Amino acid sequence: MIHLVYVFKPTVKARANVAEFWDWVRARDLWFYDGLDMAHDPRWYVRTIGPEVHALEHSISFEDEAAWGTYRAAVALRSKEPDWERRRTEQEQWWEILEARILSDAPVPRRATLRRSRTDVA
Repeated sequence: MIHLVYVFKPTVKARANVAEFWDWVRARDLWFYDGLDMAHDPRWYVRTIGPEVHALEHSISFEDEAAWGTYRAAVALRSKEPDWERRRTEQEQWWEILEARILSDAPVPRRATLRRSRTDVA
């Protein structure tokens, strides 16, 4: 798997309008990834410790490099449509991109984390 990871710093507007910001993020995810079936498992995290406290981390995953390349080509094609590109770039009202990186899975099996209650532990 390939994982595209972004770190965003919310703008003053986003920090002043938190509920509106998260509504925008949810709507943007639905709009942006619509029809991009090669993109899987979008995730959002809020940093609470470390550099850029309260920054956001967003990841999207792809089966392999070919799927990531197909995604990049589709986004590039969409960006040529003025209305689509206008909507995409409205993100600058809400966040600043601090970092972007690509991660790939290591050759170690992925395990599901077991969640146990205190009563399950003997």
